[in-house]
Amino acid sequence: MENENQNQPNGQQNEQPQNGQQQGQPIDTPAFIKKMLETMGCQCQENPENKYELLFKYQGESFAIRTQVGYPFVRIHDMWWYSVDMDNLDEIVRVRKAVNELNIAMPGFSVVYTMSEEEKMMGIHTMAELLMIPAIPNPVGFFQHVLGGFFQQKKNFAQCLDAIKKAEAQNESK
Repeated sequence: MENENQNQPNGQQNEQPQNGQQQGQPIDTPAFIKKMLETMGCQCQENPENKYELLFKYQGESFAIRTQVGYPFVRIHDMWWYSVDMDNLDEIVRVRKAVNELNIAMPGFSVVYTMSEEEKMMGIHTMAELLMIPAIPNPVGFFQHVLGGFFQQKKNFAQCLDAIKKAEAQNESK
C-alpha cells in the first residue's frame, strides 16, 4: 500500500477533520487563532507588512503571531520589551549574559536580542513556537498559559539582570 502522506508538502500529514473541517482540507490555522483570540476578548489585525502575521494585545502587552493555512505551528513574538542604548557597553554585556542564562534555564521560550544601528539601540524580545490545532484540549486555556509564560520570562530577565549587577558590585568591592 502506498503511503498517502508521501505527496504532502514539508512532510505534513493528512489530518483527521476537526470542528467542521473537511477530510483532506488543510487546517486553517489563522482562522483558528483569530477565533480563539476573539473568545479571549482580544482584537487582532493582520500586519499590513506581513500577510502571515497577526497583531494583538493581551493584558496590555503587544504580541505578534505568525501563522499560515496548512501549517499547524505558530510563532509568537513579544517584541522590544526591553532596550539598551548601544553606547552603554557594560549594560550590553550584562544583557547578553542574562539572555544566555535565560535561554538555558527556561525551555519553550527563547529570549533574543536585535541591534538597531539606525536607532543605536539593542532590543530584547521573547518568542515561542508551538503547535496550535483544534484537537488540543482547552486550546484557549492552553494559549493563555503560554502567553503567561511571556510575562514570566520578562520577570525572570529582570531578576537575572539584577543578580548579574549584584555579583558585579560584590566583585568590585573585594
